[in-house]
Amino acid sequence: MENLEKQSRKEETTEDILKSLDKCYGLTFFRKELEEYVEYIRLKKANKINIGNHNIILFCDNHSKDYAKEVEIIRKILRKENMIEEDRITVITDLHTLENTEFEKKKLYVIDDENNIDRKLEAIIQKNWDCIFVVIRKEANLMAKKDKNDIREMLQRNFYWELKIIEPTQEEKIQYIKNVAKQNGLKIKLEDWMINSIAEKSMIEIDKTLIRACVKANKQKLQEINTDCFDLEDILFNWEKPKADTKSEYGLHQLNSLIGLKEVKEQIRKILSYVEVDGMRGGQGRTMLHMCMRGNPGTGKSTAARIISDIFAENGVLSTQRIFVEVGREDFIGEYVGDTAAKTRKVIQQAIGGVLFIDKAYSLVQGTNGYEWIETLMKEMENDREDLCVILADYPEEMEKLMNATPSFKNRIQFFMDFPDYTVEELYEIFSKQRKEDFLELEKGCKEIVLKYLENEVKQNKENFENAHLVRNLVEKIKFEQAVRIKENGSDDLYTIMPQDIKNVVFAM
Repeated sequence: MENLEKQSRKEETTEDILKSLDKCYGLTFFRKELEEYVEYIRLKKANKINIGNHNIILFCDNHSKDYAKEVEIIRKILRKENMIEEDRITVITDLHTLENTEFEKKKLYVIDDENNIDRKLEAIIQKNWDCIFVVIRKEANLMAKKDKNDIREMLQRNFYWELKIIEPTQEEKIQYIKNVAKQNGLKIKLEDWMINSIAEKSMIEIDKTLIRACVKANKQKLQEINTDCFDLEDILFNWEKPKADTKSEYGLHQLNSLIGLKEVKEQIRKILSYVEVDGMRGGQGRTMLHMCMRGNPGTGKSTAARIISDIFAENGVLSTQRIFVEVGREDFIGEYVGDTAAKTRKVIQQAIGGVLFIDKAYSLVQGTNGYEWIETLMKEMENDREDLCVILADYPEEMEKLMNATPSFKNRIQFFMDFPDYTVEELYEIFSKQRKEDFLELEKGCKEIVLKYLENEVKQNKENFENAHLVRNLVEKIKFEQAVRIKENGSDDLYTIMPQDIKNVVFAM
């Protein structure tokens, strides 16, 4: 077996080594430059070219600063081309070693000490012209700014070849992501914007993201890497909000991923269409964008407000890339006359250029200084209407009282959005999404128990029904019951929910 391996290594050619780089990422330029270097070596050996030398500056500009693989490729090629006689590489990491090394002909020396490169290196190179030197540089440019002029000139005189290890292109990274999934027996089922977002990371960050995704896919017994394998923050770890004149589908993707809320989604799209057409007209007579959101708890008002902020930022609707200020009564109402007006103006100034979200808005007009708040708010909403979106949110009845609190307040609002209670099917969809995020699997019979519980809750038609909050509470209590069962029974199955876990919750509620 050992003899076969040795024979295989002997049969490998320089062209085979170069071809192996096709499977690597971020080495496109490295391969091209290395091919030219090989041509030069062969021409020089054949006495068809008599200028230059074999020394190399190897740039590591790919964040990982890992050059070992590339140095090994250089070594293998030099060995194949009979430029060096031994496989061993001597790495020099400080001046002391440089000055005290006994250099031997036809050997490869790697100098990894850019901070202390000295003029003595030139004398060593000139004296040992039949050795090959590779200097590692962790700079994007040929010479570092910190290099003195004489060091720069020395490097330019003695190192004719520049090979670069740079970050892979976006296309290479996308192909890498797909190949990793394939190698792990998984398919990629992600929208293009998600793959592109992941590919914007460094290779190390991409690997970490893919490792987490593969672990989650295996835990959930999936045959593919899909959105369930990622947290949104994981996908958008390096996400940068686009400039005002750049459009993005991230906000719209968030909008489409919401469960239910068909009419709300449609209204947001209409608002965006209006803004786009208004921009095509040069922004003449831009309308106010202030909104009211009416709905019971847990119907998605806060989430929708944040998404609107993203959509506005990505499409240049307002002047900043993203400002989302979420406030309540304590942020506005002061202790004495005049204090509320001052606090209100201060909060609004923080939100200029973005979205100001006021939850439970009706509570602000109740009690002392409520009138002062609403008068100040109306004035600032009018003054800053072209670069501020105020979103008021509350229960339907409370919102109606707020609109009637002063005759002209309703005229300041351009858009009204109703957030209906979720249906049983939508609530179960929310339940499924949340338990999948925790990698939880349901045993047979669990779904029926959950659906029956949700049907009973919806039928009761409670005032201020909790909607998604109810589901989140249900999931957390089921996880608690599961944990108790696991400890009592000594089970090692951490991800399966049994029917009894759910019954212990719903029958106790």
